[in-house]
Amino acid sequence: MTRSGPAPWLRAHRARVHRARRARRTRVCALVVLSAVAAAVSLLANADRATAAGCALLTGTGGTAFVMYLSRTWAVVTVRGPSMEPAYRDGDRVLVRRSASPHQGQVVVVEQGRGRYAGQRPPLSTAAGAVAVAERAWLVKRVAAVAGDPVPPWAVPAPAGAPGSRVPGGSLVLLGDNTAVSVDSRTLGLFPDDRVLGVVVRTLPASRRP
Repeated sequence: MTRSGPAPWLRAHRARVHRARRARRTRVCALVVLSAVAAAVSLLANADRATAAGCALLTGTGGTAFVMYLSRTWAVVTVRGPSMEPAYRDGDRVLVRRSASPHQGQVVVVEQGRGRYAGQRPPLSTAAGAVAVAERAWLVKRVAAVAGDPVPPWAVPAPAGAPGSRVPGGSLVLLGDNTAVSVDSRTLGLFPDDRVLGVVVRTLPASRRP
């Protein structure tokens, strides 16, 4: 009897984490090289060693701060499944603006599980980098209602969808564009907004895979 390999979702998860770690190593190497170049330029310009070391330190510190800013402000997530077709298709890689307050009609990336599974990790910190983002499982959905909006009675199960009820604070109603196949608030109920990674800004060029 032959043994099958890892499930597709597990292979995709491992590949996602591997890409994030490889990107982090690349950034670190680039910063080291940049610092070395800054030091060499200073020495060639007849600066003393203390000045050269200072230039290298400032270059490395500034570059590190810039990379940290980018990773805490932006993220790249791969769409899985057909639930957001035709806007986003399986394999699309989307650019996400992190820590953005979502509005009705926007597309967001939200963590699977909604924080209600036993043993699920706390919400992702805003200071978490690309590797921490890649280690989590995400959904891409469109915001149908935010806190304070009337709850669409057809969008969430009772009692949250009772007539006249409103979306409570800290919650969102999320739906997939392809309603025929999407698993969203219609079956899962309200999503906590602290599980939202951010708002989708655009699809990255040439990201769609066959």
